[in-house]
Amino acid sequence: MALTYIVTGATSFIGKRLAGDLLEKGNVVYAVCRNAEKAREKLGEHPGLTLVEAQLENYDRLASLVVRADVFVHLAWEGTGHGGRDMKEVQLSNIRYSEEAMRQAHQMGCRLFVEAGSQAEYGTCLETITEETPCNPFSEYGKAKLSVCRHGFEQSEQWDMKYLHLRIFSLFGEDDHPWTLVMSAIDRMLKNEAMALSSCTQNWNFLYIADAVKQIELLCQYALQAPAFRHEVFNIASDDTRQLRDFVESMYRLTGSKSQLQYGAASQQNIVSLQPDVSKLRSAINFVSSITFEDAVRRIIASNQQMI
Repeated sequence: MALTYIVTGATSFIGKRLAGDLLEKGNVVYAVCRNAEKAREKLGEHPGLTLVEAQLENYDRLASLVVRADVFVHLAWEGTGHGGRDMKEVQLSNIRYSEEAMRQAHQMGCRLFVEAGSQAEYGTCLETITEETPCNPFSEYGKAKLSVCRHGFEQSEQWDMKYLHLRIFSLFGEDDHPWTLVMSAIDRMLKNEAMALSSCTQNWNFLYIADAVKQIELLCQYALQAPAFRHEVFNIASDDTRQLRDFVESMYRLTGSKSQLQYGAASQQNIVSLQPDVSKLRSAINFVSSITFEDAVRRIIASNQQMI
């Protein structure tokens, strides 16, 4: 059954893939973007796609632009890069924008509101991370994401609208930011450039973007169809947790690189170890991932070589 989705941050790394996949499956998508002309270049043309131009600070008028929707997926967020994550005023603004987005979703008659949270909500945790793990975020970004989660739970009860909070771990894939570990490592390895790395001894977990989008779509279906569902948190991650160095060495082999890998040359301030538990996710949707880290890296390498 086709549904009507409104997606903010529709041209982002996750948003672009999610909107495209939803459209391919016959759904209607209202893509909220800052600039419609630039968004059209990224999202293309599709009979089920409508672009909605609105700045974050103008989200209070979304319900006048989109009369009705079934699912509101809120991905838009400022200050996600390293420089903005500890800018308190930026993150406080994000909280206000998210709360307004949920209010607009209620006015549209949405049955489900989906919030993009983050593993940063958990803070430093060296043990396996379940959805019940206490949250102790150290960054303003993590604190803001946790704040909107708590607000979402409260408003879900008040407005009788289901609320799904996605604690997203480390995603990767084509079109990701060039400064992320996977994308920068592959680029430099293909160029045989030396790489200054941390010790890379902590646990890490990577999830390919196509599998992440599938998880999100299946969770939306689950939330809508489960009568007892009110508001839940789900870890968005893979079931492949390894020492970070193992992932680096895997990329090194697949690129056939001659780069010098300088472990321990880069300093670390807050050592984060990612060891997410995805048993709740698997139980709900009977899916975690279908594309291995190595296969995904091969896709990225092929994509890079096509661009040369």
